[in-house]
Amino acid sequence: MQPYRYYSIRNVQSLVSSGESYSDSFKCVTSCEFVLLVWVIRVMTLKRFGVSVPEDLLEKFDELVEKKAYVGRSEAIRDAMRAYISQTEWEEDQKGALASLNIVYQHKPKLMADLMKAQHDAHAQVISTVHVHVSQTHCMEVITLRGDREAIERLTNKVSGLKGIEFVRLFTFVLPEGSDIGLSHTH
Repeated sequence: MQPYRYYSIRNVQSLVSSGESYSDSFKCVTSCEFVLLVWVIRVMTLKRFGVSVPEDLLEKFDELVEKKAYVGRSEAIRDAMRAYISQTEWEEDQKGALASLNIVYQHKPKLMADLMKAQHDAHAQVISTVHVHVSQTHCMEVITLRGDREAIERLTNKVSGLKGIEFVRLFTFVLPEGSDIGLSHTH
């Protein structure tokens, strides 16, 4: 039996982050000890960052943190980040040529002009747009798109970055094989 080898956190972090196989180094460590070791490494490598948000958004977020019994904001933010990353990765894997882009934004003439320009300049084909006044200050728009994934994604990113856009959700889908995209049908 090999004697135990002791590693400082810094040594283990550099071993893990190097990408090299470290299974030989830990043959004498039980699986529970290894899981604890990896957990310690992750805790030790947390990064702090500051985020500026409107006060009302933070109040609503704090209400959800309490309602869902999170330990604190940090865990809720990490959970939201994981969900956002997962959704983005899922969208990237889609091969479909059709999408619905749903947007909620502040009713401001310049923003509306910028939104219209982004649609006209896009390489994705805008099939239809539904514009709804949801309040005195906000509009909702549902844009149906056709095009390759990259063109749809570029338009989505452009729209997401416009000042005054508050919510953006892209729904992409793939029609079953043999579907004739763009051909009219009878009822």
